[in-house]
Amino acid sequence: MSNTAYYLAWLAAGLALIAVASAAITRHLRLRVLRRVKAAQLLEALASYTGWIAAQRRAGFFQGEAHEGDSPLQVVRTIQRDSFPELSEEVAQLLEVHAHLIDFLWTQQMLRLKDAEVWFDSDHDARFMQLWREHRAATQGTAEKLRAIAGGDEPAIESKATFPA
Repeated sequence: MSNTAYYLAWLAAGLALIAVASAAITRHLRLRVLRRVKAAQLLEALASYTGWIAAQRRAGFFQGEAHEGDSPLQVVRTIQRDSFPELSEEVAQLLEVHAHLIDFLWTQQMLRLKDAEVWFDSDHDARFMQLWREHRAATQGTAEKLRAIAGGDEPAIESKATFPA
């Protein structure tokens, strides 16, 4: 083998190694960006779900849950399952609070329709506010852990999501 062929073989091996390293770095960066985008979508879904709960306090009558596949809580579940399995405990806590809230809202609706005076005396607002505080704690805990997991100091994680007090 001549010196030229020897050097060309090393050059080809070096270029192949650089191509493999470049592909690995690009894939890693692409996955990191995708994870931050999913984190921002999850924060938006949490904010939308929080807005829905806040609207239930002001609503005249409870309409029930949205059963479409794109309800904010369903989006939270889907993104968590597909992209952030490490948030399963936090989302389970959020779903537990949601179940209590829906049960409370349906019970209050039935009581209101059955006997408005008893409903008025039932101190429903205090119970709703207790559930709201539980929801807020679960939501904020989920958002904080999400930001920590997905690199929340970076601007791509910041979203328009706000969680009212």
